[in-house]
Amino acid sequence: MKGRDRVLAVYLCEDNPEQLVHYTDVIKRYIMINDYDMQVRLATPSPKALLTDLADNPPEYALFFLDIEFPAEDTTGLETAIAIRKQLGFAEIVFVTTHSEMALLTFERKVEPMDFVVKDLGRAQIDQKLRENVDYGYQRYTNYLGNTENLFSYNIGGRTFSLPMGDVYFVATAATPHKVTVHAANQLMEFPGFLKDIADQYPELYRTDKSFLVNLDNVSGIDTATRRLIFPNGDQTDVATRRFHEVKTLVQKHLKS
Repeated sequence: MKGRDRVLAVYLCEDNPEQLVHYTDVIKRYIMINDYDMQVRLATPSPKALLTDLADNPPEYALFFLDIEFPAEDTTGLETAIAIRKQLGFAEIVFVTTHSEMALLTFERKVEPMDFVVKDLGRAQIDQKLRENVDYGYQRYTNYLGNTENLFSYNIGGRTFSLPMGDVYFVATAATPHKVTVHAANQLMEFPGFLKDIADQYPELYRTDKSFLVNLDNVSGIDTATRRLIFPNGDQTDVATRRFHEVKTLVQKHLKS
């Protein structure tokens, strides 16, 4: 199952209004056709607006399609790319521009773009290049996720312990005040903490009830009569009435896959 917030965010920055609309349409359609876990977050003619949005709502993973020259702006596409590199941990950058002579400079400035699409190619070839870069960007994104072990970490007595997120079934409030328990494959741990803090730190865990954060990937069944989720080891968790329909839909989709 895809994580709720794990998505490759796509940004476009192009000061030609017609081209901006066209590029955005090509990319959105291609994402939809391939059912990629991607989303166009912003399409803007302004580098300043782009950087402001990134500062206000920084994505975890992003793919950018940037023009290089913005005559009406104080910031160039190259300077924008440098700022992006400083701000984000995972960012793939594609320049789409008429200024092919700028290609070498982008490498000299350590921007390391994924590709450099020259507008002189003509619309059909540009569209094809955009689609190829969506494919390649998504491939690099999924490879990155596959090579980055996702760990759940917790502290007991000043020591930090970790286990793979894939082993976590759910986190629940403990009987002891100000403590939580982690129910995982072949493990049960109690440590100081609050569900709210854990929910903020691990958005892939789904809040099914005031007392439970659940890894929906590990749900093995659902009891619709009692509104409870069932896990491989027999453990069960409650689901709040107002969230049951959404949780049921997500779990059934996962169990069918």
